[in-house]
Amino acid sequence: MLDVLIIGGGPHALTLAILLSNPEKPLCQSNADILQGIQLSKTKAKSVRYKNKKRQPITPVFDTKNEAKCLPCPPLHFKVVDSYGKWTSLWESQFTALNIPHLRSHTLVHTDPFNKKALQDFVLEQNREDELNCLPEKIYIQDENAFFNDNRLGKKDKKLLSTTNGLQKNLYFSLPGTQLSIDFFQEQVHKYDLDSVLISATVDRIIPVLTEDESKVKFFKVTLHTGENIEAKAVIMATGPSRAQMANIPCWVQAIQESYPEESLQHTVQLMHYFCTHEKMGESSSGSPPVCQMGQRVMVVGGGLTSAHIIAIALKQGACHVTWVLRKHLQLKQFDIGDIESLIGRYSHVEHGIKMDGLAYLRQFYNERSLHKRLAMIKQARKGGSVTPEAYAQLQPFIQSGQLLIRAHCQVAEAKWCYESQRWRVSLCSGEQWGGEKIWLATGCKLDATQDPLLSDVMTKFPIQVLEGWPCITESLQWTAGCPLYVTGQYAALQVL
Repeated sequence: MLDVLIIGGGPHALTLAILLSNPEKPLCQSNADILQGIQLSKTKAKSVRYKNKKRQPITPVFDTKNEAKCLPCPPLHFKVVDSYGKWTSLWESQFTALNIPHLRSHTLVHTDPFNKKALQDFVLEQNREDELNCLPEKIYIQDENAFFNDNRLGKKDKKLLSTTNGLQKNLYFSLPGTQLSIDFFQEQVHKYDLDSVLISATVDRIIPVLTEDESKVKFFKVTLHTGENIEAKAVIMATGPSRAQMANIPCWVQAIQESYPEESLQHTVQLMHYFCTHEKMGESSSGSPPVCQMGQRVMVVGGGLTSAHIIAIALKQGACHVTWVLRKHLQLKQFDIGDIESLIGRYSHVEHGIKMDGLAYLRQFYNERSLHKRLAMIKQARKGGSVTPEAYAQLQPFIQSGQLLIRAHCQVAEAKWCYESQRWRVSLCSGEQWGGEKIWLATGCKLDATQDPLLSDVMTKFPIQVLEGWPCITESLQWTAGCPLYVTGQYAALQVL
């Protein structure tokens, strides 16, 4: 019987595997000094006088005292199950399919828990500094489509994204190229000898086997698609929103009555698995998969970075015209949560009662005991899908030429497939009509613990509160007391921002 079974072979799973394979190794130093001298905030807290009261010390976001207390852990017997049997294969497939040049996260975000500079060291050792993409010092967006979602900036600077002088040249805030990232992942696998723990299989069920009094889990029986069962004392779900059944499908798609060719309306989640699927079948493929045919009119629905990638590929593959439909305005942000300014904490401000100031924001999140309020903070930080300034800059020439049309604050009201013309007839909520051959849904994926088939048996035996699809897990990321199922990624969002 295994001590631990990890489901998924992505970056989260890789980090966990590195930790479990080296239980005696001390973790890297506190993340509190991770920027090593780079100032997180230029604002100073206002002094407040208290009568007959001593000023309370500020609690740090990262408690170094607790980090220093590491209990010895015996070696663990663990395995990792991945559908494609290769570490970070889905990431690599997505990079290639969408022609993604570099990661959205910077070099401080990586998979080595023992060395916070591991990726930077790898870059220097391999002499691959030219594969780092420096954050721009200033980016000007001069058209009405773009909107920087940052209420801290004044009217004059509303369309100007800037960083402190020289920061863009700093190694800490560079964005690693995709091939560099993949090579780093593989270097980690080789360094910690992790290929031997990988099982190529797909998990169908996670069945908790209970003790006699049925109060807690004795062990888990994990059923694979091959019919084989694996028994483990603890299970960690590190799958992420990558399964096709998790695709967020708009209601207007489900209302389509006509039969239509499958390739005429697709979700971008299918592209994520494109190269992995071909490789598993022994078929070779290279370059971006076909997203349209020469001369076709294409509609892309969604406002995230993936939508920008799809549009760029469609135009490159010869689409005569692309219509970009966004439910909200087009948001430009360097990172998923906040932008460069909020990452550095340059300004301290309040939005809807929530303080947005670097580490102070994290401190407020972790000190908040109400999970409902934490959920509100997560929504405020994310603010929906967004596009990076550099991705948008690549699309600007097509916008100016009229080949790319943006329809913001707009949704599809109805779509019909015409057999005779072999084209879509789409009605937008604005009353505008569109006709074309191809529709791409870049509407993302939605995690919902109540709908996830892998969690159904656990949810039946150990029901817990779920807020808008996110489970209310414990602080240790455990499902609940007595049930040693642990989650990572978005499923852990209410405990880890």
